Amino acid sequence: MNFTEYSAIVRTFDGGAFTSITDSYDDICHAQDQLIAELISKGAVIKGWKVVEDSGLFILSPIFDFQVLSNQSTEIASRDISGIEVEICYQCRVPLLAHDIEYAVNQSKPLVAIEVLRPKINEQSYQSCDFYYHYGMLVSDQPIASDFSLKSGQEYHYSTSSPDFFEQKQAVLLKGVQECVRRGYIDDFFFMTGSLNGLIETDICLGKNEVVGDSGTLIRVDVV
Repeated sequence: MNFTEYSAIVRTFDGGAFTSITDSYDDICHAQDQLIAELISKGAVIKGWKVVEDSGLFILSPIFDFQVLSNQSTEIASRDISGIEVEICYQCRVPLLAHDIEYAVNQSKPLVAIEVLRPKINEQSYQSCDFYYHYGMLVSDQPIASDFSLKSGQEYHYSTSSPDFFEQKQAVLLKGVQECVRRGYIDDFFFMTGSLNGLIETDICLGKNEVVGDSGTLIRVDVV
């Protein structure tokens, strides 16, 4: 599957007019499962999930194989996107049984990722169901254990020294893994845990964007 095929399915999906997570959470999950099943039947493979929180509820947003981009020297046309976000993510093998979740979460190492966002595909879609916004993900190969920065049109510094920085992110991972087990998505996935500083719009991130840690450049994406 490619992005054109994906967009066509998402844009016209019958259950796509989500209005609220809090009012229709089960309906949204059911509609998501139907949409995911249709995409998988057309050849898509789930590689990861974005864990989205809204009003105390968590919902999963699937990331497919064709949305996973090379973390070095990827070029993206500025006209196709609305901006980028920097996130912490975790690679985690989702266990079959609920009592194995805690062990799986504790074994996962934090990575850094850039999420590339685009204008939403389906105009009726609810904001928190943001698989309508995904353009692509770039995930570092190496774990992150200390402060890092994004060198873009501006420079952004991210401090990991707060005692609960990774603790908070791991709590989001836990929610994501629990949801996968509850809904029957069992595999080795990466989990995005939420933006660290919001959307960096295209006019700011135009040009070279590098995530740099102690070991050098972890991610590079050029917006052209």
